[in-house]
Amino acid sequence: MDELKNSADRAVQRVEELFSSEAIERFRLILSDEDYAAALQSFSQPKPVVFRVNTLRSTVAEVLEEIESAGVVVSSIPWCPLGYKLEVGTIRDLQALRCGKDGLIYIQAASSMTAAHAMQLEEGMSVLDMCAAPGSKTSQLAAAMNNTGIMVANDRSKKRLYRLREILQWQNATNVEILCGAGEKLGKTHADCFDRVLVDVPCSGEGRFRIEKPIRFERWNVQAIRRLAKLQEQLLIAALRCVKVGGRVVYSTCTFAPEENECVLDRVLSRSSIHANVLPIPKELLPTSSRSSLSHWGGKTFANNLEGAIRIVPNETTTGFFVAVLEREH
Repeated sequence: MDELKNSADRAVQRVEELFSSEAIERFRLILSDEDYAAALQSFSQPKPVVFRVNTLRSTVAEVLEEIESAGVVVSSIPWCPLGYKLEVGTIRDLQALRCGKDGLIYIQAASSMTAAHAMQLEEGMSVLDMCAAPGSKTSQLAAAMNNTGIMVANDRSKKRLYRLREILQWQNATNVEILCGAGEKLGKTHADCFDRVLVDVPCSGEGRFRIEKPIRFERWNVQAIRRLAKLQEQLLIAALRCVKVGGRVVYSTCTFAPEENECVLDRVLSRSSIHANVLPIPKELLPTSSRSSLSHWGGKTFANNLEGAIRIVPNETTTGFFVAVLEREH
């Protein structure tokens, strides 16, 4: 037991040495002592291979039968529908199988899948994925809709759209129309058009830091976080204008920074032209490492009720994530 604790302490210390003192101080303010240690340890631990079954090309039974026949062992993730974790075998073992080659499965972080599950999609809906590339969540949404209704996948990067098209074709997502443009402008061109909008915004990515990629630690700075927060606010405003009255917007990031999470929500919900509220995410879709959103930051208590939003603390299975579901009132 002491050896394990010493190993964990050394892992935390290694990560602390990579970060600036300012970043470490912020993390200690955002996270509890236990979550702080779990998060920093996770940055130096290998993550399990996680995948979802692509129901546009196969069934769970067919996929699991092929995997088990190959001697590969997986386990279901209780809070992640269609999500499985590799227990015995390697990622190459999965990719060598027909299900891996032909798009019957898709390797994706479990935390990332939470945003799509929070959409609570139904067949026939109209859906916008505002920052879609490279297409992991877009193809997941198409599968949840069983290729019915209409999905609009937008991204500002023409280069990234090539990969988006490849993934959609590989996953057999056929109900998707692709746009290339600034997501923050869609509120004018596509106002009141969609039942659901996913705005998985560009962010500082603090929840996905890895010790083997030290450049991410080196590039971290508060100025970049504040610049991103301005864009994120514009994107969320546009998303709420794109969704129909009574429709829902899912806002997500993979960072700890309150400036990019609760602060964005609070500012947008405080605008006189925006009428929406934060809804709780069903408990069965929440990992054990999920936490309630912050109620204050930087000496300021948030003006709006953000309790329904969640933070996912990275641990041996999950990566850091933030998800909020907003319902447009009028």
